[in-house]
Amino acid sequence: MPISHSIGALPAYAFYSIVRIGIAYLLSLTFAITYGYSAAYNPRIEAWMIAVLDILQSIPVLSFLPPVVLAMVALVPGHQMGIEMGVILLIFTGQVWNLAFSFYSSLKSIPREMLEASRIYRYSAWQRFWQLEMPYSAIGLVWNSIVSVAGGWFALMACEMFTMGTRNFQLPGLGSYLQTAADSGDVHALVAGFAVVILIVVATDQLAWRPLIAWSDKFKFEQVESADRVTSPILNLLQRSALFTSLPASFGLALKSQCIADSHAQKRPVSCTHSMRALPATQRHPHFGRSPSWPSPLWAGELCKRSLCCEPSPGPN
Repeated sequence: MPISHSIGALPAYAFYSIVRIGIAYLLSLTFAITYGYSAAYNPRIEAWMIAVLDILQSIPVLSFLPPVVLAMVALVPGHQMGIEMGVILLIFTGQVWNLAFSFYSSLKSIPREMLEASRIYRYSAWQRFWQLEMPYSAIGLVWNSIVSVAGGWFALMACEMFTMGTRNFQLPGLGSYLQTAADSGDVHALVAGFAVVILIVVATDQLAWRPLIAWSDKFKFEQVESADRVTSPILNLLQRSALFTSLPASFGLALKSQCIADSHAQKRPVSCTHSMRALPATQRHPHFGRSPSWPSPLWAGELCKRSLCCEPSPGPN
């Protein structure tokens, strides 16, 4: 596909590149959580899985290019979809390894008393995953996501346009736009392409990463609250929106339904009177001004005192 040097084509090319990085990041996050969880809770194969992960992360991204692209082109011959899949997988290899190590390390460092508390209150594996393991690993995943996406941009620039043997592969995107502009000596197109890349990076930082860093700060496990807190005007704006105002009520209803279902499954009477909205104001997170929709590691004491949404009803006298 011929690549245009027109500045008017930059929005479409930027969109294609962002979509490829976004799909690769979602695949990387899914793989990292699955792989890290499997390694952390399977002692027999844990050492082998970590060794394989360490070997794979030491391989340069471009070393995966020939086998991955040839495999995808053979899988979908004569169609651009095969090249698209190959490029997305190459971006995936530039993002996934540190995410997997981060999630695995977070699972292995969860305090023992918190795991014991979850067992005492008979949390299912799903409840433990969402209410303990994911909150505890949130900070590491957010920070490593920033590094992973940065690595994804490097892979994208190298993989959207490349030559393999006598065949020339190119996809519409910022990487191919910059390469063709540099090869043809079009300085104006090159400067415009770099400006768009810088704009996307800055916008992603302010609209996505900074709000996520500020949001994940509530999951910090510390005895003394830090004086330096990350703030985000975007996160503050979202917290004041009507959509986020209505979320706690819906979340409370969902917790109550789950509470009732668990009580029936465990054949014990429960009173679903405690929800996150019922916490005293002093226990609500200061970022939200209301109870957090996802528990933070500061809930350790609360978890030791009662279940997240349910507590056993007093039996008959």
